[in-house]
Amino acid sequence: MKRVERDFITLFNCLWYRDFPVSEVHAIAGRADWTIHLGLVVRQCATLLGARALFEQGGRTDAVIRYSDTDTLSFVEWEWTRAHTEINEFTKLLKKTDSAVFQTFIGYSRVTDLKVTIEQISKRWQTANKPLIAFLITYEISGRKRRFKELQTYMFAKGKYKKIRSQPALPWEVNRAKANNESEEAA
Repeated sequence: MKRVERDFITLFNCLWYRDFPVSEVHAIAGRADWTIHLGLVVRQCATLLGARALFEQGGRTDAVIRYSDTDTLSFVEWEWTRAHTEINEFTKLLKKTDSAVFQTFIGYSRVTDLKVTIEQISKRWQTANKPLIAFLITYEISGRKRRFKELQTYMFAKGKYKKIRSQPALPWEVNRAKANNESEEAA
């Protein structure tokens, strides 16, 4: 994994909690709230990487993260519809793999559909020549609304995939004592 990919993943996972659109009292938000939130997170990631985020650019891509007009870091697509269904975001990203360092997909999956979702993404990305970073927000249904559970991060590359990170989707569900004591082995 390239340093810029790891940096982007770290920033996205940290900034996910910033300006969060729901609270413990009002824990469920609608599609528009989450679309705005994702745009803000992507823009903040781009800024901290020394790039800029452009929205609805590059052939109607949700976002493009660019250093300059000719130096694209990532095309970004997000979709509220469940990620294992017939959505066209992967087709759009696949068409642009030669034009960026990596591609980014942000999607949603019911907890019970997660395995199928990962298999579908892996199948769709099987022949891509650049990696896909996928941020999957898992949820359960509460009435007619989504109750978010986890933000899971995956890397799909060279016909394989790897789970990079998992964290609670809701900031007040983070176990701070556990997070402060977890360690990773130096690579």
